[in-house]
Formats: sequence, C-alpha cells, structure tokens
Amino acid sequence: MLKGWEGINIAVSNPEQFVRFYSEQLGVPLVFEGHGGYNGAKLAFSRNDPGIIVWNKENNDVSTQGPTEFVFRADDLDKTYEQLKFNGVAIQPPFMADWGGKELRCADPEGNSILILDIEY
Repeated sequence: MLKGWEGINIAVSNPEQFVRFYSEQLGVPLVFEGHGGYNGAKLAFSRNDPGIIVWNKENNDVSTQGPTEFVFRADDLDKTYEQLKFNGVAIQPPFMADWGGKELRCADPEGNSILILDIEY
C-alpha cells in the first residue's frame, strides 16, 4: 500500500541550473545531490518531505512531458516577494486572486510555473 508522497519527478535540460535556482534563489533546500550531475537530486524542506526530484532530460530516465506548476506556501508574500526579487528572480508583485487568496507567481529557468500562496491551514 501507499505510505506517503515522495515528490514530483521533473526532467529538465540543465539539472544544475534548475537545482541552483530552487536552492539558491528560492531557498528550497537540496536534501540529496543526486547520482552525479544533479541527476536524481531532491529539493525538499527535509529528506522525508515530498520534494522535487530532478532528472536530466537528455538521459531519458523519466517520461515527464508538458508544463509543470509547483505550488508553495509562505507566511508573508510581500516579504517573500522582496527576498526573491533581491535573489534575482524575475517576478511580479503579489496580487489578490479571484478565489480570495493572495498569490505570487514566477517561473523557473525551464519555464515551469511557480505559484506561491499566502494561506493558513
């Protein structure tokens, strides 16, 4: 039986650039460096949390196709926006979405959409 969710596999053309963007610019920890060249690297907030598992598109290891959107949550989108802008992320200011919550959007170097929500559970 299933025991948990490990993460999302994504095949990218430049794993090193992808990992550096998420770890250095967005601040998502790199919990596993992969099997060489960041192939199989895992970005997550702990080794046991679900994460983004990165594969080299050139190796044909993973059949990931189409656009992907990663969804994160933050405590304060205004501060998050300022920090990401400072880190060099091309990003627009946060806005109120039609559903009533605040959102912040940007994209990674592969063109995948990143949605950051300011929500409380």
